[in-house]
Amino acid sequence: MSKLKLKLRYIRHPYLIWGAIIRHYEWMFSKHVRVGEYEKCIHSMENGSKKLLDVDANRIRDFKAQFYSKVEFHKRIDESREFLGRCSGGMGKDAYVLLYILCRILRPRIVVETGVANGFSSASILQALEDNQAGELYSIDLHSREGVTIPIGKELGWVISEHLKHRWHLILGESFRVLPRLFKELGTIDIFLHDSRHTYKTMMKEYTTVWPHLHRGAFLLSHDVKFNDAYLDFCDKVGYTPVVISGIGAIVK
Repeated sequence: MSKLKLKLRYIRHPYLIWGAIIRHYEWMFSKHVRVGEYEKCIHSMENGSKKLLDVDANRIRDFKAQFYSKVEFHKRIDESREFLGRCSGGMGKDAYVLLYILCRILRPRIVVETGVANGFSSASILQALEDNQAGELYSIDLHSREGVTIPIGKELGWVISEHLKHRWHLILGESFRVLPRLFKELGTIDIFLHDSRHTYKTMMKEYTTVWPHLHRGAFLLSHDVKFNDAYLDFCDKVGYTPVVISGIGAIVK
């Protein structure tokens, strides 16, 4: 980001100055001692999905083919990425495939994610829920991301097609404040995906808050786990071995 764009960003959103200071120290003190251990947890799409879901590899390939057959969906995704250019951010295509496959096979009633930005992962989850004809997605992000994580003139989740939004609930606020209130309403959930601030403190806080509200067989997913030790430390705490596929860590409760 250029110095001019950075200055404009803070002029538009002055609260970000304090947030940037906090993030700087959170990054500084994030624990990175064990990140090399993630290598032994990495699996291919087919092997990792089979390990997590205990289903036949052919079924995984079938859902993968279904995902790529969504012509209009991929046209919108590709056009959105082209619009964003090299700084599109977010997950890679393999991660979208994984989210789609998990949601198709698990047929979740409720999915909760933190971090929306442009909405690529949200769109993939919602497409799976729509194909299942069941399920809802609750997404949490900060109230103003224009010019921060999304282009000026766009709204959170602008990539998501209108026909998918009837299953989508966007909640604005800090995850550590929103999640406790949301779980009072929802009770238990089927899938949780962390994709907000990738600092040790934030990640551990979200995992710890969410874990009691995952029922047996529910999934705890986290993007960019290799940023720090948080996912490994939490998995050790609850007694699970993570599976990492396309940058997404996964355990089944």
